Amino acid sequence: MSIHPGRHLRRHLSSLGTLALAAAMATLMACGPSEEELALVALQEDLTLAGGTIDSLNYTIESTNLLIDEMRDRVDSLNIVDTKLLESVQRLNKEVRHWRDLAGEHQRKNEQLSRQIETLKRDKQGDQRAIAQLRSQADSINSALLDAHTSIRRQEDHIRNMEQELGKSQDEVALLREAQVSVRLYAASEDYLKESGYLRVKRPFGGGFRKDYNLLQPLDATDPRVRLAPIDETIEIEGKIDVLVDRYGKVNKNAYERRTLDNGATAITFTDGLYGGADVLIVLK
Repeated sequence: MSIHPGRHLRRHLSSLGTLALAAAMATLMACGPSEEELALVALQEDLTLAGGTIDSLNYTIESTNLLIDEMRDRVDSLNIVDTKLLESVQRLNKEVRHWRDLAGEHQRKNEQLSRQIETLKRDKQGDQRAIAQLRSQADSINSALLDAHTSIRRQEDHIRNMEQELGKSQDEVALLREAQVSVRLYAASEDYLKESGYLRVKRPFGGGFRKDYNLLQPLDATDPRVRLAPIDETIEIEGKIDVLVDRYGKVNKNAYERRTLDNGATAITFTDGLYGGADVLIVLK
């Protein structure tokens, strides 16, 4: 949820600043400002600056919450979500809540300081050591607020980076879904496929028998030479095809159709839906 404690504090500080200015002018017209009064005026200006800083921090927290809500909506739409990304979002939520509590605490301290200043004005107390202590506390609060503001800004950059990673994850999920209804093809010569560790070729009972082929390992979907062939869609393979091989051996000819094109390439179409998501080697002549 968004927080707005800084708005009330800013109006309160503005009213106090007006009263302080009027009191200072009246005193100046009467007998001239004392060092204590000048110090009180300077402290009042610092509190006004702190109020503006609190407003800026509140706006930054609201912006961060909107980014978190938007990223949650996008994460909910995915079936596969990176676990580390979710953990980072949860840590970020905890950190934002921490800084929000810190801002509220600082606001309460500022209000307490304002009441103490008013007490000093009414009692006309000019204790310089008390004023110096109050100013030191105000400086400490302002420093903590600036640190919180810087940390939130860094977290916004972190959120944007995670958003980019989430987009990449979405692309990978879309690619995986497409691969589930397509045949992964790797076309190359027999020697190249054997050297790459994908193909095993042997002749049972000596050289007089036909070759036996087997796919030895799954194809890498990120390899640029691996192509996706959706079921019932035709793709072109450069060169003439010798044999198609999956992990069980030669692919059944009833599972696909092929024809030679005028440009020398081969058009191939997988018609058997059971081959969706399967790996097939295309051994070229």
